[in-house]
Amino acid sequence: MTPEFTIREATLKDVPAIAVLGRATYKEHFSDIWHNIDSFLDADFTHDAIESCINSPSSHRYLLALKSDVLIGFAKLNINSELKDMGKLCIELQKIYVKKDNVGNNLGSVLLHKVMELALALGSKYVWLDVLKNNVKAQRFYQRHQFSIVDEIPYKTDKYELGMFVMVKMLEK
Repeated sequence: MTPEFTIREATLKDVPAIAVLGRATYKEHFSDIWHNIDSFLDADFTHDAIESCINSPSSHRYLLALKSDVLIGFAKLNINSELKDMGKLCIELQKIYVKKDNVGNNLGSVLLHKVMELALALGSKYVWLDVLKNNVKAQRFYQRHQFSIVDEIPYKTDKYELGMFVMVKMLEK
């Protein structure tokens, strides 16, 4: 069965859609942990910030999930973002955002699979990410995909001190 969606790398023409979807999905999933969520979103999802990432493919990549040519999710990757003393041949999965009405349709798994393919193609030894300690659903998702919790780091918003787990998946060559 072929999926209802396609995955491709972002181009500059995708910047407005990424900005809109990034803000919307973050609000859908995380608005309860902020008093002033817009200050965070205004820094993270500006057109300039997204353009800068797309123009720096040796440092950042966006993988987009589209359904009927409409953006429904994306993954943002940081290339060679070292995790402590584990070496720089790695990928940080900084964001994986999927519209709430597309959660549960295997889109997250397909996006994650494409992240792993890209990581291997770039010669990465591992993929890492951080996930909110209270986001048990996301932790279980990553654990199903062979990520392990290796550390805990502080994280706070303007409303809460939450903490995050650092998760890693080693890649086989």
